[in-house]
Amino acid sequence: MKGSLVIRSLVGKPHMPLRFRNLPSKVPSVGQHLRIIAPPLPHDLDIGVIYTGERDLMGPLLSTMKASAPGLNYRLILVDNHSHDGIEPWRQIIPETKVLKNSERLHYAANMNRIVAASTARYVLVMNTDMFFDPRQRCLSRMVEFLDSHPNCGVAGCRLLHVDGHDARAARRFQTLSVILARRFGLGGLMRRTLERHFYMDHAPGESFDCQWLSGCFLMLRTKAVEKVGLFDESFGKYFEDVDMCLRMARAGWQVMYHGATSAYHIEQRASHKLLSTDAWKHLRSYLYWLRKWGYRATAESTVEASHNLLRPQAA
Repeated sequence: MKGSLVIRSLVGKPHMPLRFRNLPSKVPSVGQHLRIIAPPLPHDLDIGVIYTGERDLMGPLLSTMKASAPGLNYRLILVDNHSHDGIEPWRQIIPETKVLKNSERLHYAANMNRIVAASTARYVLVMNTDMFFDPRQRCLSRMVEFLDSHPNCGVAGCRLLHVDGHDARAARRFQTLSVILARRFGLGGLMRRTLERHFYMDHAPGESFDCQWLSGCFLMLRTKAVEKVGLFDESFGKYFEDVDMCLRMARAGWQVMYHGATSAYHIEQRASHKLLSTDAWKHLRSYLYWLRKWGYRATAESTVEASHNLLRPQAA
């Protein structure tokens, strides 16, 4: 009897099979030549998505994600954050998907830590569900290539666009009281220079450069760096856990880098934009914890180099 064995190639395109026909179905005896199939290589990227019931967003996100990773060995880590409808419709879109189910609803930082802890790839991406990709940008593949070419970079983010195509300015400097006044109290028109500085307006959106922190809706982390720096600080709950991670990376000697040569779309909800909303109070509470943890001096650092130079000799 003859059979066939199909294995996935570990070199080149991950979905291009190598087919061996007419192999004997009988296992060779001792002394005969054996064909040894090497174990799978580690994934290049684990992509973490947290599902709490955003049904309208998941289809566009996962389908465009799949088309934005050509040539990439990746896996989806899908967290069912105690949703009412479950994740069954979504687990089939990405061929390789690992599901994590929460017995109770967890906040954002705790869910991101579940993703990072479950990751076995060289890089792990944590991202919001309110996002989608233009497949022509090859965003995920290009971000992995960027991190490969910058071995001292511990966390990176891509260019973010609003649905209307306007730039969302993913790279930012640390918040100061003047930034909060400008953004939360509608004083941006009177404090334009403050906001221009905060959003690195001295750099073109298509540039790539070191920055102080990146929007937490898209953070690609180097696993080796996270092993040294530690997981997200769950005391923040929601908001500022991304700022905290970036500062800790920089203080441990890792670069925090914005890569503007590729992009993703963010359907920004801005739940904290309303001054008296629940999310606005969560934002304020997280900022107060940030100040208690780091002090105003860290918040007011004027250049990213000030953070990087604390431990600049890079640990390989």
